[in-house]
Amino acid sequence: MAGLETAAVVTVGTELTTGHRLDTNGAEVALALAHAGYIVSEMVSVPDDRDMIATALSDLIARRTLVVVTGGLGPTHDDVTREAAAHVVGRALLRDARIEEELVARISPHREPSSAVSLLHQADIIEGAVVLPATTGTAPGQIVDHDGHTLVLLPGPPHEMRPMLRVALAGRVASAPPVTLRCVGITESDAGHRVLPQLERYPGVDLTLLGGPGTVDVILVSTTGDPGPLEDARAAAEQALADTCFSTDGSTLAETVVRLATTRSAVVATAESCTGGLVASAITDVPGSSVMYTGSVVAYANDAKTALLGVDPGLLAAHGAVSAEVAAAMAEGALRLPGATVAVATTGVAGPTGGSIERPTGTVWFALAATGAATHTEVHRYGGDRGMVRQRARTTALDLLRRTLLES
Repeated sequence: MAGLETAAVVTVGTELTTGHRLDTNGAEVALALAHAGYIVSEMVSVPDDRDMIATALSDLIARRTLVVVTGGLGPTHDDVTREAAAHVVGRALLRDARIEEELVARISPHREPSSAVSLLHQADIIEGAVVLPATTGTAPGQIVDHDGHTLVLLPGPPHEMRPMLRVALAGRVASAPPVTLRCVGITESDAGHRVLPQLERYPGVDLTLLGGPGTVDVILVSTTGDPGPLEDARAAAEQALADTCFSTDGSTLAETVVRLATTRSAVVATAESCTGGLVASAITDVPGSSVMYTGSVVAYANDAKTALLGVDPGLLAAHGAVSAEVAAAMAEGALRLPGATVAVATTGVAGPTGGSIERPTGTVWFALAATGAATHTEVHRYGGDRGMVRQRARTTALDLLRRTLLES
């Protein structure tokens, strides 16, 4: 089977190349292109400079079937993507009367005459281009065919870009869209060592690993568009990853926990110290979590642990807040919340201060209490800064819930 069509993504904005803003469009567009059956071979960020944009587009459109550009279509002085693209394809920019009329209605808030003129520049369309109407902003997108290649111009703001991207890719569905196996409790290196030997039997399948705070996405991509080998590779990889794999459909860890608890009629409660509500936030971000989640107690100070969760002051005095004993008492206290059948607790030293020889920064104790079962405790020691420690602790707490619910 022939290889897939190749694509490139160009994100425009000086704020991106200077590091003032993170490029999120590039990843979002690339993922959409992969699901539409393209192989994204290149991603480039360029500043708001007409010549540099033109150089990038000229190079890429000569080598790629599709080039998608985001940014530089607005009304300000540095929005020059239209001009650069028109120069590359050798066509004129023509004022679209219908779009201009719509923009005129929006001019009144602009008191500066030059602002009004700039706003109308958004009605300039490359000769022969297909217009992608603006639905949430003012700048339309454009699709330009050029010597057997396609150039798609989209606005930079994500909420403006997304609906146009869907229209531009409408009707294209990959016969073998990428497969993502989401894993927890395993490193990128270990995930690779488990999966790579399995892929030797499937030469048309490539592997990408994407690490997060305590999670790893194992992404399998077909380089041929043949779904058969990709599905076989997915099954082999999933078996090799065993119980570290929590999702094959793109679900997050929190979504998996919510689904498991709902199907098992379990009610979850959380007690958090060092994570400060991150576990509760992850769960309640999931639509439908109200069915399986009763609530959280964020007990940061020792007095709060005693008053809100019933932790014995003697345990705190004897073992310290960051201990198996206190974590267990916190989880058991949360289990007394209305309707709760399973509860997880976190208590640790997130840093950068507060650590000791016995409990260095990054030490976090967890406890899992469930109705009719002995309370389980475990300790993890994480590297990284305060934010990373807290995020990894959140992930571990969710995974403890997942594993407990799987066994119930």
